[in-house]
Formats: sequence, C-alpha cells, structure tokens
Amino acid sequence: MQNVSNRCAVLMAAVAVFGTSLFAAETEGVHCSAIIDQDGDEAILLESEWISMHLTPRMQAVVTRFVFRPTGNDIEEVLQPKMVGSSISGLLSDCLWEQDHHFQELIDKPYPYKITKTGPEEGSVVFETDIVGWVGSENSGVISKLLSNLTFKRTVTLKAGQPFFRFDVEFISNDDMAKRPTYWVHNVAVVDQVGPESVLRPSARAIIEIVDRYHGPKAMSSQRNYQYIYDFTHGWSTRMARQRREGIVYLMDYDYIQMLYNCGNITDEWIYDSILAMPGKPWKGHVYILPIIGLSGVDYANEYFILEMKPKKEEGKLKVEYFLTSSFEKTAQVTLNTEVEYNLLPVEGKKPGLMSLSPVVIDGLSIQAARGQAEVAFDAGDPLVFNITAFVQLPDGSSKKFKFQYYYAGQWDSGQGINTLLSGAPVRHLDRAVQRPIVPPPKAGLQIARNEFNVFGVLGLGCDRMGLRPAVQTIPSVKFEIGYCTGRDLNGYALGDFPYDYDRLFKFRALVLGNTQMKEIRGIGASILLPWLKAGGGLVITGGENALDFELREHEINAYLPIQPEPSTLRKGALQLQPPQAKDHPIFRGLDLSDPPWQLYCHDIKVKAGSDARVLMTVGQYPFIVEKRTGNQITMVIACNHFGSKAELGDKTHLRNWAQWPKLFANIVRYAAGDLK
Repeated sequence: MQNVSNRCAVLMAAVAVFGTSLFAAETEGVHCSAIIDQDGDEAILLESEWISMHLTPRMQAVVTRFVFRPTGNDIEEVLQPKMVGSSISGLLSDCLWEQDHHFQELIDKPYPYKITKTGPEEGSVVFETDIVGWVGSENSGVISKLLSNLTFKRTVTLKAGQPFFRFDVEFISNDDMAKRPTYWVHNVAVVDQVGPESVLRPSARAIIEIVDRYHGPKAMSSQRNYQYIYDFTHGWSTRMARQRREGIVYLMDYDYIQMLYNCGNITDEWIYDSILAMPGKPWKGHVYILPIIGLSGVDYANEYFILEMKPKKEEGKLKVEYFLTSSFEKTAQVTLNTEVEYNLLPVEGKKPGLMSLSPVVIDGLSIQAARGQAEVAFDAGDPLVFNITAFVQLPDGSSKKFKFQYYYAGQWDSGQGINTLLSGAPVRHLDRAVQRPIVPPPKAGLQIARNEFNVFGVLGLGCDRMGLRPAVQTIPSVKFEIGYCTGRDLNGYALGDFPYDYDRLFKFRALVLGNTQMKEIRGIGASILLPWLKAGGGLVITGGENALDFELREHEINAYLPIQPEPSTLRKGALQLQPPQAKDHPIFRGLDLSDPPWQLYCHDIKVKAGSDARVLMTVGQYPFIVEKRTGNQITMVIACNHFGSKAELGDKTHLRNWAQWPKLFANIVRYAAGDLK
C-alpha cells in the first residue's frame, strides 16, 4: 500500500502542476523527427509537453514507446513491443480480420513514411503501404479481390497543448473496384507493471470489465462472453490501473465497429465493419488515444468529456458523484441532467419508477478531474439505471446534446457487476444507438443492364458439389462471375469478391447466394443491394450447412426475403421432392418430373407469417422452393444441400445427381432475372 500511496502522491502532484488548465502549458510545443532508438532501430519521435512517443517504421509503425510526461509512466513494456515472431506488439498494430491472427501481412511489415510537419504547433507523419490481400495465410493460393490493389495509409498527429494524439486511417482502392477490408486494430499497453489492471468496455449489459486474472474477484479473462463485446453501446474502450487512477481511453468510429475485443486483459482491440473504399473515394476513419489521470474508472467517453460516476445510497438518500476530465474537443461547460429508473426487478407491490436529480453544471474541463454531485431522498432497492442527458456548451456559444445510460448493480450484484439475473436473462438492456455507416447513393436513373445476361454468385462450401456453377453456365450467353466464401465468419477466410459499387452491381441481372449467410456480405453489402433490388435485380438463395440464417434481422433487406429470419434446422432423414404445387410455373417448363429426387437432410424453414410468398415445391412436408415478388423484383429460395452419400441413400437419387437439376436451377436463375415469363 505504501508503494501505491507514493504513486498516487506523485500523480496528484503532477496533476496539480500540469492539469490546472488543459491548454495552460503551451510553451514547449511539438517536435517530430527521425531518430535512432536505444536498440539501434530507426524511429519517429513525436514529443510535446504532454506526450513522448516512438513509432517504429520497420515494424508497421507501431507505437513502441508512449510516455505521458506528467506521470513519467511508459505504458509500453520495454522489451515486449519488439519481441521477434510475436503477433503481439505495441499500440496501433494494423491487422486484417480476413487473415489468420498468426499470419497478418501487415505485422512487422516496414512502412515507408514521410514527415509532413515537424512542429512547433503540430507534428505529423504519414505511413503508406500496399496490401497483397492473401486470404487466411501467406501464399495460401487465394487473394481476395476485395483486399488486393489496396493502399493502406495512416497519419499520426500530435499537436501542441493537447494531451492526446490522433491517428487517421485511409483505405484507397487502386483499381476500378470497390474494396471492403475488415480492419482490425490491435493494441498492447501496460499501465501498471505491478498492480492489477482493468479493461472497461461499454455494452448493453453495462460496463464490462476484465481484471488481471491474478487479481481480484472479477478475474474472468477466460470467459469469452466478456472478451467479445458485440452489444457495445459507444465507440470507446479503456485500459486503466484503478488503484493508481491512471489509464488510457481509445475513441473510435462507432458507426463502423463490428465488435470490441480483449484477449484477457492483455490487449485492447476492436474490429471495423462496413468499410467501403470506392474507386476514387477512399474510406477514412480516425482514432484518438487519450491518457487519463485522476479517475479510478470510466463510464462514458465522447469527443468532449470523459466521465466516471460514483452512485451510493446512505441515510435514506441517493448520492451521485460525477468526475469529468477533458477529451479532444474544447468545452466551455457541461450540464448533466439525470433520471433514475428504480424498482427494475419484479417485486410484488413495487412498480417501476422514475426520479429526476438536480442538474449538475461543470464549468471548463481539463485533464484534472472536475467534480459535481447531486442527491435526492431515496429508499428503493438495487439495481438502478441512470439516464443521463449531457448538454455541452462549446467555446463559440453553440451546444451539443448527448444521451447515455449507466447501470448500477449496488448490493444486487450477480457476481460480475453486470445486469443479468441468475437465470442469465438481463434485468434490462441499455439503449444502443443504430449504427449509420456511410452508404453511397447510386447515380440517378441507374438501370439494371438487361441487354446482357450477367450473373454474380457468392458460392460457399458444397456449391461445387451441388453443381451450381455448371448449371448457371448452361444459360445461353451467360457470364457468371464468382466470389467464393466459406459461409462462416470471415476470421481467417474472407470473401473472394462482391460487387460493392453500383456501376458494377447494376451490370448483373441476378445474384446467387449459395450456402452463404448475410454476414458474409455484411450490413454494408445488404445496404448496397437495396437500390439494385428495388430496380428489379433477381436474388437466388440456396441452402447448405451455413445458409438461411439471416443475421441482419432489422435490416430493410429482410422485406425482400420470404422466410423467417431465424436459424434453419437441418433435419436428417431421406425425403423426396414432391410434385410442384404450381405445375404451370415457368421454372418447371421442359422438365421431366416423373421421378423426383431425394435429399438426406432437409431445411426446416418457415415462410413468413402473412407473407405473399408462394411455396412452389416441397421436399417431404418442408418448403423446398419459395418465391417472393416485391414489385417487379423476384427472390427465390431453394432449400437444397449437398449432404448425403450413395451408401446413405442406397438406390435413391440425390438431388445433385438428378438429371433435371441443372435445368431446374438454371430456370430459377433465369426466372429471377426476368428472362422467363
């Protein structure tokens, strides 16, 4: 404890000197230059009165030294960032989720650089490299068109008088195709090399904390549901030493995050989704890294302030302390209006209630924590939810409003401090804003090219065994382009190709998703498809082990899908295709249906209740071909799959070996494309 006390004393002394005002110490300015570090490596030195950092160009320009000068603490362990052969490095390690984590082509890759500003007002350095685009591992034999011919550009900036730094990221397409990398940022920092450290992430279940597995009751680094945060509510995460009241906050683009992740409490990582680098229009994003001192936790962060809340109940009152420090944008004043939701648990005789606290006004913010307090008479039990509306007054007199929530477990604690009942069901979920990545609009008047028969296919596992490619290629004058996928999450696999730009997409009359989940094309892909579907593009969806599970359940694209957005169950048991329920339908034209084939596994899918979709054919009692029309657009679902061997089926003919199957599938594609009437 003596060691901790001494550290805190030094820390508070530093705050007293440096933190009187965020912009008080502006005399030193910024210095940016190339140097040789203690290991003989070329390094870029960026230094101000607040921060001293090294970026190492030979190993993808990771931050290998990061000292917050008021405390003198280097959050990079001296040896760790440069460990040869380790995929774990310092701050700002660039990765691609489509590549296996043991192989990342950017890891330890030398980054060419150019120092663009040397100070004293601003230091800036630009790094650039080209991406080959291997899928999985180096020399795997597969290069994704969505990753290749792609330039990655990173600009790191440090400004005088600002106790934080910023890095801007660009992905630049170098050909006439849109690119869609899944960018993954990996960070390793050590705030306290002796005591316990926490990582804190905002989620709909409350602030999720992972503590060093060797310290404290919340040592839970092995629990995956705490490492992978898919229900994040804001674009920030924090690493800190609570006892030392010191740490760092990462602020990233909320609209593009797919998940927050931590490998135990060792790393701080996040994965971007919906990145779309269009020809001539790079994707741009940015991250701020802010050191914090004087806070023992973080419960909310944005571009204007960082907040820690400390509610407590005593003597018949609810008291709430608010501790705010500055973020990267200047503020004149912050006003916090708080409502408290209580009686959240189903207790007989007690109804849920809502109570308001007096507004808390804080003038000016700096890196030194400012404190405010509110209290009210209160006798309800735990847990509680705080709904906070923050009004930020800017130096120019304008203001901005932010809304967020804080979950307080209090004495009612499930053991991890998060809002789940013993059954695992949530007390309630906190609000989560809809993500709104930029989706480029199509050109006015763009029409689907029907003078040629172009089809695009995303083909997953088993599609070749089902013969989908040769079936489509029987269509006269067809041109069939393919982007292969695994039908699973993209980690280590990747999607081979997809027409993410409208000029290319509108050249196709039909799109085949073979054993493919919507998460393969991502939400941005579904959004790009919408104008094409509204224009009459034909969508053909086939079955398989990884198909027919539409994860984008709240996306507008679901209006074009005829079956329930829930996981399809593959039921084993040989069942025969039944005679068509609409024999005169164009897809059955010219087919010999006298001896229908069999399937060993069948998809237990359900047509949406109240839908105008039609079941055209069944396999046993299950839907096999389903049609849905939305205006002049046609979606066809074929619940086929490739499972089943001769030994298992005996003398029964499997669908994939049925002589009529290629023509049936070709007819379905032609019909969806408007070629059969």
